[in-house]
Amino acid sequence: MDHSFQWQGRQDGEGAEHRRIFHTVNQSDSAEFAILGFSSDEGVRRNRGRIGAAEAPDLIRKQLANLPVHSQVSIRDLGTVVCANGELEKAQTALAEQVEMSLQQGLKPIVFGGGHEIAFGSFSGIFQYAQNTHPEKNIGIINFDAHLDLREDEHATSGTPFLQSAKLSEQHGKSFHYLCIGAAKHSNTKKLFDTAARLGSQCIFDHELEAAQLEQVFSKIDQFIQEVDWLYVTVDLDVFAASIAPGVSAPAVRGIDLKMFEQLMWHIQGSGKIKLLDIAECNPKYDQDAMTARLAAFIAYSYIFNPQ
Repeated sequence: MDHSFQWQGRQDGEGAEHRRIFHTVNQSDSAEFAILGFSSDEGVRRNRGRIGAAEAPDLIRKQLANLPVHSQVSIRDLGTVVCANGELEKAQTALAEQVEMSLQQGLKPIVFGGGHEIAFGSFSGIFQYAQNTHPEKNIGIINFDAHLDLREDEHATSGTPFLQSAKLSEQHGKSFHYLCIGAAKHSNTKKLFDTAARLGSQCIFDHELEAAQLEQVFSKIDQFIQEVDWLYVTVDLDVFAASIAPGVSAPAVRGIDLKMFEQLMWHIQGSGKIKLLDIAECNPKYDQDAMTARLAAFIAYSYIFNPQ
């Protein structure tokens, strides 16, 4: 684990009314939220994508650090799992252990990636936690993503995490619950949609995410949530239009906008079932004015200070 990040930022004065996120991190023995980093783009490299996402976790932390605190919150930073020497599977196992440990301590983990190979590490962590503490619980995955990431491959990549998660569930006789929100038809092959259908997975396409259809979308999400006990939400930043998320491995031609995402995320959060959130595919190498890192930090901030 890398614990080298220094939480610091602007000091406007003493007192609670001047507090920012960096004032609240690692300040108490008990905490509500845990921040973890996953420094890896090995999965993207194996998937022949644009690498650079390994640099993201600390840059997202930096954007989060200066945001203001309007209500009491406690956050613990558990450091960053680093994928060294291309040993992705080892890094995913290490991330799973950290996620499981934080859930056991009653924390709500938020993981900053890294490529979307983060997802198998995250899911493995919440899955192990369920197996060891509440084996009767069903876990639902909600993936905000232009891509289904259900690829069949001989080794783990950024495109395989949810097929790996399905196989892990099957090995333990558990049902697999997966909903992809924002999928783009032009970004997935027929084979991927066939795999999704075979697994009983659900999909809400990017073109369905219009204000006029919001009630139908909410209804579909609610039906999914009703079938599970806990939710793991993963946000691949390439689900957003390239105009607001340029710094990703595969920029979206169409994408969804932030206002729509917020309405969906707040609705999901209203269920009270989210146990784990991760944010993937921020690639600082291709970012502009830290827009994408800022977006990632804003998503985490909105989750922590849910305005509902």
